[in-house]
Amino acid sequence: MQKEKKTAFELPFAGIDRYGDLALLYGSGGDFSVVMQVSNPVLQYCADGESYAGFQNIMLNAIKILGEGHIIQKQDVFIRKQYKGRAEKGFLQKKYHEHFSGREFTELRTYFVVTRQVKRKAFYTYDKKILADFAHCIEKLFDLFTGAGLRPIYLEETEINHYVTRILGMEFASPSLALDNLRCSDEQLFIGPRAVKCISLINTDSIDLPEKVAPFTFRQDIKGVKDFPADNLTFLFNVPGYSSIIYNQLIEIPAQQMTLQKLTLKRKRHSGIPDPANLLCVEDIDRLLSDVARDNQLLVHAHYSIIVAADREKIGKAVNFIEASLFQQGIIPSRNAYNQLELFRCAMPGNGIELKKYDWFLTTADAALCFFFKESLITDDPSDFLLYFTDRQGTPVAIDISDLPMQTGRLKNRNRFILGGSGTGKSYCVNNIVQQYLGYNMDVVIVDVGHSYSGLCGTYGGKYITYSEEKPITMNPFSIEESEYNIEKKDFLITLICLLWKGADGSVSTIERDVIAQVISAYYGDYFGQPLPSVEQLDFNSFYEFALKKIPDIKQQEQIPFDLEEFRFVLKKFYRGGEFDTILNDAADQSLFSEPFIVYEIDAVQENKVLFPIVTLIIMDLFIQKMRHRTSRRKALILEEAWRAISSPLMSHFLLYLNKTVRKFWGEIIEVTQEVGDIMGNPIIKDSIINNSDTVILLQQKEADLRKVAELLSISDIELRKILTINRLDNREGRSRFNEFYIRRGTVGEVYGVEVSMYHHLAFTTEKPEKNALETYVERLGNYFDAISAMVKDLEASGLSLPAFVAQVNSKLNIQ
Repeated sequence: MQKEKKTAFELPFAGIDRYGDLALLYGSGGDFSVVMQVSNPVLQYCADGESYAGFQNIMLNAIKILGEGHIIQKQDVFIRKQYKGRAEKGFLQKKYHEHFSGREFTELRTYFVVTRQVKRKAFYTYDKKILADFAHCIEKLFDLFTGAGLRPIYLEETEINHYVTRILGMEFASPSLALDNLRCSDEQLFIGPRAVKCISLINTDSIDLPEKVAPFTFRQDIKGVKDFPADNLTFLFNVPGYSSIIYNQLIEIPAQQMTLQKLTLKRKRHSGIPDPANLLCVEDIDRLLSDVARDNQLLVHAHYSIIVAADREKIGKAVNFIEASLFQQGIIPSRNAYNQLELFRCAMPGNGIELKKYDWFLTTADAALCFFFKESLITDDPSDFLLYFTDRQGTPVAIDISDLPMQTGRLKNRNRFILGGSGTGKSYCVNNIVQQYLGYNMDVVIVDVGHSYSGLCGTYGGKYITYSEEKPITMNPFSIEESEYNIEKKDFLITLICLLWKGADGSVSTIERDVIAQVISAYYGDYFGQPLPSVEQLDFNSFYEFALKKIPDIKQQEQIPFDLEEFRFVLKKFYRGGEFDTILNDAADQSLFSEPFIVYEIDAVQENKVLFPIVTLIIMDLFIQKMRHRTSRRKALILEEAWRAISSPLMSHFLLYLNKTVRKFWGEIIEVTQEVGDIMGNPIIKDSIINNSDTVILLQQKEADLRKVAELLSISDIELRKILTINRLDNREGRSRFNEFYIRRGTVGEVYGVEVSMYHHLAFTTEKPEKNALETYVERLGNYFDAISAMVKDLEASGLSLPAFVAQVNSKLNIQ
C-alpha cells in the first residue's frame, strides 16, 4: 500500500507585534493585519430592507476610509452547539433549562480583518509613516463601527492565536481543542473524523453570478407571508448536518487609475475582433465604466468562499444543500475548485493575499458588498433582570422587558398591553411571565375571571382569593392614616362614591362631583382636625351617615341642585344592614399587604354590573397601598379581562392616574384581553391604557383583525411583517408544544416563543381534566412541587400521551 506523502503545514504568519494599542498580525510577506470581532447590526427576521442597505453603506464607508492597498476580510462563523442549562435556584427554573439541555442550536460569530498590503515579492522594510497612517485609518474605522452598532472589539495576541487555531481545526464549539492531521484531496480536506469542503462562489472558468444583485432578497418560504426581506445568504442558518461553517468574504481595493487603464485597454482588444463573445465583453466593460463614471463607484476585486465542516457521512448532504441554495440565488459555485488547500489557507485571518488571480473577480464595491453577510441572531440582553423565552430556532434567550429598555430610553414606562384571541396561548404566556417574575424581588397581584392562574398560585404558595356571597372580597378604603390622605387618595374615593351611585356606565355632573369632593374633605377634616370629631370610625357606614348630614348644608349654602334622595337610596345597599354592607366596611386581610403573590378570582361577579367594577376598584386600591408602602420591591398588577369593568368614562380618570403613576413606584400594570372588539372604538382604552403601555404583546391574530389592531397600536408595516410570521416558520421539528408571540418594547419588536417543560405545563394548564388530575396528586402528596414531579414521573413511566394519561387518572377517581 502506497504511503501518503506527509508535509508540515506552514502557517502564513511571521508573528504578532504591537503598534500602540493594536496587535498587528504579520504575514510571511510583510503584510500586516488588524483583527476585530464585530456584530452584524441586522437582526434576522427584522423585516426591514432598509437595514440591509444601511449595513451595506457602512461597509462602503469602511472601504472608502481604507482606500487603495488594503484588503478587507469579513468572516461569519456559524457554529452548531448543544444547549447547556444555566444554574438556577428555583424548581421550575431548573426544569426549564433541563428541558432544553442538549438541544442543538446555531451560534454566529463575526470577525473583520483589515490587511495592509505590501509590494509582491519585495523585501519588507519598516516604515513608521505607513504604520501611523494604518493605525489612523483603523481608529476611524473603529469609530464608524461603534457608531453604527457593530460593537467592535480588537483581538489581542492570545485571542488571535486562539482564532487561528480554531480555524486550523475547524472546531469552534468545544472549549478545548487538539489539532489533528490535515489530509488533502482534490475535492475536500479531512481533519480528524471530520471532512472539510471549500466552496468557491467564483468559478475559475466563468463567473456565474446574477446579472443584478441587491443588498437583500425576499423570502417566499414563510406561509402566508410574501416578500419578506432576508440576507442573500440567510440559508446558511439552515444547512443540515454541519459542525461549523466559515463564510469568507474578501474585497481587495486596487489602484483605481491603473485598474481603469487596464479595463480600457482590455475593451480595445475585445472590440478589435468583433465576434459575439467579444462584443458581450465590450458591453459589460462599458456598463461597468459607465457606473464608475456616473456614480463615482470604486472598483474592487472580490472573493467569496464557504468552508463547511461536518462528519464525513454528513458532508455530502450539507454541501448539496449549500449548492442548491446558491443556485436559487442565481449563483453557480465552482465545480472545479481543486485548490481546496489554497482556499482553506485563505480562510486564515489576513491571508487573502495568497489568493490567486483566478480566485478574484472585478466589480464595483456596491455590487461586491451585496454578498457580504449582514444578519445576526438574537442574543441575551446584558441585564440582571431577565426573562427566558425561545428564539426562532427554539433555544432559550434571555431578554429584559423592564430595566434595560428604561435605561436606554427604549421605554418610558413598564406597563404592558397583551392581546390574544382564545386558544392562542395568551394565559400560557402570562403564566410564563409571572412565574419568572416570582423569581425576583417582586409582588404580583392578578385580577382574573377564568381560573387561569390557580395552578401557578398553588405551586408558589400564593393567596388565591375567590369571590363568593358567603365570603366576599372586602376592603375598607376609608380607613387611612392622616399622612396617607392626599390628592390621589381623594380622587380614588371620589371615583368610588360616583361608581357606587351612578354605576360603571353612568355619568356624573361637575356639580355632583364637586359636592362629593367637599363631603370627603369635610369628612376627613372632621376626623383628623377636630378635638372631638363627630366621625368616630373611618368606614363606609360613618361616611354615609356624615354625607347625609353634610350634603343638605352644602345645597343650602351654595344654592345648587343635588338629588340627595337618589344618593341616599342607591348607596344604602352598601350601608349597615344592606345587601353589600361588608364590602366597604370590613377591613381587608392585613397579611395581603405583605403577600408577594395574590390572585383574585372574580368570575362569580363578572356579570354583576354593580359588583364587578366595585370589586375590581377595591382590589386596585389594595395594589396602590402595596405600591406606596412596599418600596423595596417591584410590583405588578395584572388585569386579566377585569380592566373592562373600569374602562367606563366615569373611571377613566382613575385608570389614567394608575397607569401614569405606577412607574414612579417601581411598578407596572399589565392589561390582558382576548377580544379585539373591546379595544376598537373605545377612546378610554386608547387614552388610559394603550398610550401608557410602552410594551405591547400580541399573540397570533386573525388577518382580518390585524390591520385594525395595527392602526390602533400604531404598528408600522415593518413590524406588521414580523407579526405575520408568528407560528408560520418551519421550526417545529424536535420541539414540544409551543406558541410564538410578538413583543414590542417601545417602537421595535421581535417574535419569541413560549416553550416550557411538562412541569411548567402542569402548573400553567387551564384544561379542566389536567387540573383535576393534578389536584388528585396534590391531595395525596400535600404540595404542588411534589405533586407535579410525581405526575410527570408517572406520565413518563406509563408511555401514554398526556390526554390519555389524564383520562386514566381521572377515570380511576370517577372525575369527569
